[in-house]
Amino acid sequence: MMSDFNFEVQPLTDILRIKRLGYQTYLPHYTHLWYNTEGIDWYLHKCFNETQLALDLANPDVSYFCIRVNGEDAGLLKLVKNKAPLDQNPQQCLYLEKIYFLKSYTGLGLGQKTMRWVFEKARQSHFEQVWLMAMDSSQKAIESYKKAGFSLLAPSRLDDIEFSRLKSELRGMVILAKKI
Repeated sequence: MMSDFNFEVQPLTDILRIKRLGYQTYLPHYTHLWYNTEGIDWYLHKCFNETQLALDLANPDVSYFCIRVNGEDAGLLKLVKNKAPLDQNPQQCLYLEKIYFLKSYTGLGLGQKTMRWVFEKARQSHFEQVWLMAMDSSQKAIESYKKAGFSLLAPSRLDDIEFSRLKSELRGMVILAKKI
């Protein structure tokens, strides 16, 4: 458990640092999802190219955070305000779009600590719900989200054309939400 560690979540506005952390936290965990390296490169470019990151940082509803442990970068968090699942009121929702950890920091309880931090931030901003999407094949992640208080809202699926490089059997998603 991380109780002995100095845990903090800091705003992240340096485009190159976000990009570096994005690559470092994504690659060790998710390369098996793609047919080949072309797909991995496409996805990383889609999420972490400097133009997209600049647009994100210029949007007041999008925030990136660095999860730090004992002064070291341990993970990346992306939150989007006023974005809702299904037909819900966007002003009531906070979307947890990304939560990625460096391989050496997984399995230490950081995900649950980060979730508690996100819920507190949502409360302070008067959001009524935090939601996220997870791959339906990621049972370990889904169980972790349920442990943090999330419930299944609905099944979903990544777009078969846009995500054609992702293995077809892994495009299934679930939408999970937690009332605040």
